Amino acid sequence: KFFFYKNRFSQPTMGKHKSETAQQKSPAEFFASNQAIAGFDNPGKSLYTTIRELVENGLDAAESIGSLPEVNVTVEELSREEFNRYRGVKGAEGRKDESLFKDR
Repeated sequence: KFFFYKNRFSQPTMGKHKSETAQQKSPAEFFASNQAIAGFDNPGKSLYTTIRELVENGLDAAESIGSLPEVNVTVEELSREEFNRYRGVKGAEGRKDESLFKDR
C-alpha cells in the first residue's frame, strides 16, 4: 500500500512530520488518480505501457527459470464489433438507454 501525508496546508507530501496525518490508498486507487505516473494518460502511451509491461514480465519470468525467452508481439487495430466478438460480448441488444453509448 502507498502512504501519503498531508501537512497543515493540505498539500500532499511524501515526508514525515509530526503535524501530518497519514492517508492510505491501495495501488489501484493511487494509479487511478495518477494515471500519468502509471503511463496511462493517453491512448498511445497506454498501449505502449501495456505492451512494455507484458514483455518485461515475460522476460523476468524467463530469467527466473533460466530459460531464453521467445517473444512475439502483434498489434492490430480492431473495430468495436471485432473487439466485442473476441471478448464474447454481443452487440447493443438489450441496452436500455442508447444515448449512454458512443458506438451507436
